[in-house]
Amino acid sequence: MTDTDDFLDQVDDPEERRGAVDHPILAELQQAIIDLDAELTESLTLEAIAEEISPLAILQDGLTAGVKVVGDQFGRGEVFLPQLAMAAECMKKGVQHVEPLLEELELDDDDTGGIVVIGTVDEDIHNIGKNIVITMLKANGFEVIDLGVDVDNERFIEAVREHNPDILGMSALMTMTMDHQAEVIELLEDEGLRDEVKVMVGGAPTSEEWRVEIGADAYGDNADVAVKRAKELLTDRQLA
Repeated sequence: MTDTDDFLDQVDDPEERRGAVDHPILAELQQAIIDLDAELTESLTLEAIAEEISPLAILQDGLTAGVKVVGDQFGRGEVFLPQLAMAAECMKKGVQHVEPLLEELELDDDDTGGIVVIGTVDEDIHNIGKNIVITMLKANGFEVIDLGVDVDNERFIEAVREHNPDILGMSALMTMTMDHQAEVIELLEDEGLRDEVKVMVGGAPTSEEWRVEIGADAYGDNADVAVKRAKELLTDRQLA
């Protein structure tokens, strides 16, 4: 039995394997990622686009939801890094077709004028979720400075000093790397910068409870929510 077979045997709950969605293609898309089938993920993404399903729905209710199942399993220690990486690669096959459509969406005509510095934390090289959030932020009028992946703690601090952003966003896809989000916030406090910037965190192992625990200002569990939280943080900052 392969590692993939072992993984699939552990995801026995139908509700966990396939989240509740309105369109059957999106449910199949979720399952394709859970099954670690990159070719099927890509073909179903193209089928969903042809059916004129909203690109945001394809992204969130299909691709992201499927990866979330795998991420949750990884967070509980029930699957391992190879399966998580395979799920991310599957998602990438779909995202390459959805991302251009997201860029074309006029989600908000107002230019927020907000500046966001964003990156994936140290020891974490996953960028799909981060890149999707960046696309959505730009579509909503934010100026985004992308620090990339595997960003060490001190680089986040340097970027806050250099760019004076309204928001600092940190992504972590692995449980073993999410502690870096807390470390960066501690560094901001030590350097006297914490009150100068709002901090938003996200990624598969993170949660609202984690946000509260580490003292971040906002948490987004998907790209759409991340944009809404960013707008709220910007408003709060402007009113302060």
